[in-house]
Amino acid sequence: MPESRHPLAVAQMLALGIRLLLAAAALACAACTTAPVGTPLESKATATVPIITPGDTWTYQVRDGFTGLERGTQIFRVTEAGQDSIKVTVSLEGGLEESHVYDHDWNWLRRPGTNLPYPFTYEPAYQAFVFPLVPGKTWRERLVATDSRNGRRFPVWVDGAVLGWERIKVPAGEFDAIRVKRFVVFDYLDFPVRGRAETVEQEWYAPAVKQVVRRETSGMYARYSSAHDGPFLRTGGHGDGPPLMVPDDWLISELVSYSVR
Repeated sequence: MPESRHPLAVAQMLALGIRLLLAAAALACAACTTAPVGTPLESKATATVPIITPGDTWTYQVRDGFTGLERGTQIFRVTEAGQDSIKVTVSLEGGLEESHVYDHDWNWLRRPGTNLPYPFTYEPAYQAFVFPLVPGKTWRERLVATDSRNGRRFPVWVDGAVLGWERIKVPAGEFDAIRVKRFVVFDYLDFPVRGRAETVEQEWYAPAVKQVVRRETSGMYARYSSAHDGPFLRTGGHGDGPPLMVPDDWLISELVSYSVR
């Protein structure tokens, strides 16, 4: 004959079962409402022009996208924030420094080209961003870059697009960032080292830090042969034809620390 249970014991078991079901439901709900890091966020928010002040600082760790090897640390520090421009000192490995100049939209007025060590000035400003940033926004720009070493001028084409908001994790923490992608043609010639470059620039701009928290650049450039008075060819360097397009640096920069007002 089956053993009978006391009504109080049955009620306690039922209450325990209900609590377990409610806890499971709460966990499932949390999983549904919290987006995993790195996935798109359904947001209609707009990123507006940041207010930059002297002393704002961002430190990035750079690595090689092909090998995963570290390529050093870069520290960006605002030294001046005037009415028309922002001046930034960039500290590199080995005690080296660069001087960058931007407008108040973080567009480039003076800084090296992507994957190029030489400083260039840009006229008009190189449109890295077109604030306010809202998903779906696009722009197209044609400008001129001037090599500060010799005054030579080169055309540059920039096609930009705002892809959308993402929750992204970097060494400095987790941030809601809006992703911007640019396709850039830099019609530069430094014969026989390199020629025209085609670059993809992706940046994740986080309003909370007033800067990008991740930057990724990759692309191709035209390579010439120093052994021939002409282009190094796709066919191996023999005959007439276009320059060989070879992979450029693939660099990934992630924010490791920052200090902003």
